[in-house]
Formats: sequence, structure tokens, C-alpha cells
Amino acid sequence: METLYHSGRILTMVAQDDAPEAMLVRDGRIAAVGPLDEVRMRAAAGAEAVDLAGRTLMPSFIDSHGHLLQHGMLAALVDLEHARSIAEIVTAFRDRLAQREAGDHTPLIGAKYDPQLLAEGRHPTRADLDTVTTELPVFALHRSMHVAVGNSFLVDGAGLTAETPDPEGGRFGRSTDGTPDGYVEEHPAMAAFMPLLSPDGGGGLLPSSAADPAQAAELAAADYLRHGITTAQEGAADPATIAGLVDVARRNQLGLDVVVYPVVQSGTTAFDQFPEFADDYVGRLRLGGYKMILDGSPQARSAWMSEPYAPIEGDEEPGCAYPIHTPQEVEDFTRAVAEQGKQLIVHCNGDAAAELWVSTAERIGAEHPALLKSRPVMIHAQTVRDDQLERMAPLGMIASIFSCHTWFWGDVHLRNFGPVRGRRVSPARSALDHGVRVTLHQDTPVTPPDMLLTIWAAVNRISRTGQPVGLEQRISTWEALRAVTCEAAYQYGEEDSKGQIREGMRADLVILSADPLSTPPQDLREIEVLQTIKDGEVVFRA
Repeated sequence: METLYHSGRILTMVAQDDAPEAMLVRDGRIAAVGPLDEVRMRAAAGAEAVDLAGRTLMPSFIDSHGHLLQHGMLAALVDLEHARSIAEIVTAFRDRLAQREAGDHTPLIGAKYDPQLLAEGRHPTRADLDTVTTELPVFALHRSMHVAVGNSFLVDGAGLTAETPDPEGGRFGRSTDGTPDGYVEEHPAMAAFMPLLSPDGGGGLLPSSAADPAQAAELAAADYLRHGITTAQEGAADPATIAGLVDVARRNQLGLDVVVYPVVQSGTTAFDQFPEFADDYVGRLRLGGYKMILDGSPQARSAWMSEPYAPIEGDEEPGCAYPIHTPQEVEDFTRAVAEQGKQLIVHCNGDAAAELWVSTAERIGAEHPALLKSRPVMIHAQTVRDDQLERMAPLGMIASIFSCHTWFWGDVHLRNFGPVRGRRVSPARSALDHGVRVTLHQDTPVTPPDMLLTIWAAVNRISRTGQPVGLEQRISTWEALRAVTCEAAYQYGEEDSKGQIREGMRADLVILSADPLSTPPQDLREIEVLQTIKDGEVVFRA
């Protein structure tokens, strides 16, 4: 099968001024790139010709961090994303409850509420969720998936009282008398509710979700593909998630390439358990390494900082938040992964978390060079400092930056951190200037898998209210495009097969309505994905 593309802008991502007239795809690979007459000479007589009609053809986008299966599973939960008040959250839960058959007492779970968008400007409490029902568990996940709220069924069933201490690496919200108010911050605190939400112990971050992994993977893949993404990540996989994806892959039901990173606290034996997925893709699935989570969410004020958060109403004497793991645990996990020679990607939102990861990588990397050869990654890198970036560069540590945070939560960061630290969130410019490789991601399902919005956010840095958020940290459109194509391919060790248009590369491509390099920066998010092509086959058409 051959396809000849011509008469449009072909953006190779090899050099910014490349302007080949045509490209030939043969059997899922790029067979020729160059002048139309020369490429046509290399095409078979029956090759399909695609007239781009002035549109732009470029490598498809590569998701450098996200949670593909979780994204699909959210479809089974109560959608709280559009709630603009606590009353609307309650209504959404009540509506779903009313649709149930009599006698169904399975947990009622919703996701993606955001207190920034609620009229009350706060998280719901157990008292709010009790107005839905107290006869079964009601659980609301914050959009960050780092905090949540449960009703009294959960609080009482978990045995939480004023005397219950906060777990290490987490926190329980409390009323003025110390009584738990239903708020649970970070996964160690959420774990108190898990026996009631997921009695079989298999729920992970999405407890009691009834979504079938195959159905969830299909729904998520369709969303990624319509946004031009052909390589995705499952970036904090528990054993149930791994097993679900392995089953889907063995049945050849994945619509795009998926790279899986088991979370280290579930063990570091996945490569021994699933050796067939340890190297190249099998059924479009492979193991990429391991994931470690060091802290929480900056918008939830649980990212671990070296200096206190700015005071706000309700938190007039803020602290610095806290780590998820002790330094010894971090060292033990890192050494275990390094001894296997596998890649380690580490969630660091706060600069204190970034310091722990960089210093650990320096120390363990000196003992086990394989850790650094495997291209370690700092995931999110929201508040990483210049002195830390200087040390990351010689380590070869990649900064995978959550750039659309400036759009979704830029106003919150300016409030939480003050004008100096807040404006520097997602410091892509500083990272590049210090010689650190940068990739960009959406952390889906935290935000949609919309790569063009991510590019727009990195280039413009404007909040939802129109507030500039550290314009000095803007990067160019070319740099942003590299971050989601060839640099993301490098992060996965796939730079010889993905991320650029040149002979021999896989034909993972996207056709856009306009050339990003010729589009005014403020209009980048208006560009449409018209087609997505995976291994030479059209898998999405607008």
C-alpha cells in the first residue's frame, strides 16, 4: 500500500525551514521525501495520491505523560467537570442515583470538580455530599485526581474521627473541632476510603469503576486520535491497570501505541511478569519503565515546596505541604529501578520534590550509570528552580512540563504562590535555556488530550481570565512543536522511528487545517486536526 502526499506544507520537524513538496508512504513507513517529481518517480503505479490542498502534514503528536486507561474509565463516572456550584455537584450525583435500579448500592463516584470554578470557591464537604444520600458511598474526585471528598458513609465507615492522625504523605480535612469533614488529600489519605469503594482491592485511582478495560481503552484512544495523538502513556499503572491493558493488547484492540509505567509502590517486577512487553510493542503496548510520585498538586496546595504557600482565606498560616515518600523510600525505589537499567519518571510539582529527585538521581546515578542512560524524567516540573535545572542538564534529565496549567490554573497559581513564584509555573523557557530537553503534556484525564491547546498555552501563557502568567517563560511555536514530536520521541527512546518525517520513519502523521509556524501565536488553538494517520492508515477523519 502506497500513498503520495503533495501540494501542501510538509513540516518535517527535522529543520524549521524544510519545505519538501511531497512525501511517499509505503507499508506504514515513510519511503521518500522531497521534490514532487522525484517522489512520484519512486511511487508505484497504483499509489494513492492525496492532494493536501494547502493544508499542513506533519508528524503526529506524542503524549509524553498521561493516563490513557483512566481517561476512558472516567466515562463511567458522574461528570462534575461542568459544575459551577456545590448545588450542581449534588444535582449531578442525584441525577445519576435516580437512574439506578432499585437495590443498587454500589458506590456513586464523580470526577473532575474544580473549586476554582465553583461559586462557593471551596471543596464540597461530607455534609454537602450527605444531601445526595447517606445510604451508600458518595465520592467526588478533584480534577487533579490528587484530592477528593467523601460523604459520611465513607468517613464513618473508614472509622475516621477527630483522634485519627493524618497519614504520612496525606491529610484529612477537618472541621474546627477536629472532626473529619470528608476531604482527603493525596492517595495515602484516599486509601482510608478504598475498602468501601473497591472491596476487591482492584480499583486503583478510580475505585469501583465498572468500565471494562477494552471499552475504556477504545473510548480513550478515539479521543486521543481525534486530537492527533498516536502514542500515549499510562503513567502511574497499578497491577489492575497493567493487567487490563495487557489483555487488550493481546487481543489487538489498542488503536494507538501505549507506553506503560507501573507505579513503584506496587513493586518493580512488571518486566519479569510481562517479558513479552519489555522491549518493542506487542499489540501496540510496551513497558517503558517505572513511575514514582513525590508530591501533590499546586492548585490544591499539596505540592511540596521549599517555602510556604502565600496566605489565603481559610489558610492564613500556610506551610510548605509535604512529600509522599520519605527520602529513604525514594532512594530505595530509585536504586531498585536503576539496578534493572529501566527508565524512571518522577512526579515533581513542588521545588522541594524536584530537589529530592535531582539529588537522588545525582547520587544513585553515580553508583548506577544505567539510571542516567535510561533518560530519567521529571514529570510536571511546575516549580523547578534555575539551580535545579543547571544540575538536571548534565544528568540528561528531561523536564516534561504541564504547560496548559497556565491556562487552566494560572490565576490560582498567582494566588497560591504570589506574583514572583506564581508567574514562573511551568518554566519551559528556563529549562531550554539551561540545556534541559523539554516535552509537553496534558496529564489526561486531568485536562483533555488537546495537544494544540498545550502548544498554544506554552507559546502564549495566558490564564482563563486573560491574565498573563510569566510571559518571559514563553517558548516559540517551533520549540513547542518539537516538544510534542521529536523531543517526546526521544523521551521514549523512539527518536529513530517517530517524531520526524524522513525516510524509514513510521508513518504516524497528522494533517492540520493550517501551518502552526505561519499562524499567529494567539490563534494556534484554533487550528483543527483534519486527519490522524497511524502506521500509514487513516484512523481519524474530521
